[in-house]
Amino acid sequence: MKQNNELLKYKRNGDLPNKAGIYVLENIKNNKVYIGCSGNLRARVATHRSLLLSRKHHSIELQHSFDKDQLIVKILAVLPNASQPLLKEAELILIQASSHLFPKGLMNKRLINYASYSK
Repeated sequence: MKQNNELLKYKRNGDLPNKAGIYVLENIKNNKVYIGCSGNLRARVATHRSLLLSRKHHSIELQHSFDKDQLIVKILAVLPNASQPLLKEAELILIQASSHLFPKGLMNKRLINYASYSK
């Protein structure tokens, strides 16, 4: 398989912003996504990668996608001056709109439950 620099396994940390924002980890085979936010996108994606490489990630679906070289990372928004509450609110809005934005579904089940209780 040709190395794809968009695959999370091969994405260089230096290619990601070290600023606050919203990211998506997407399974390129079934187009399901994992939505997340962080005060430092580069560090958060590196943490996901580290957990996945060590096979200790809490999301079984993400782990399976990563193991099959089907997981890519996309930065949806860089919000350099965003506070943690603002990031969480932006993440929640994306999760609530996910059925329209990401019709194939979400991989982070805990956030689906959180979004339904926050309406």
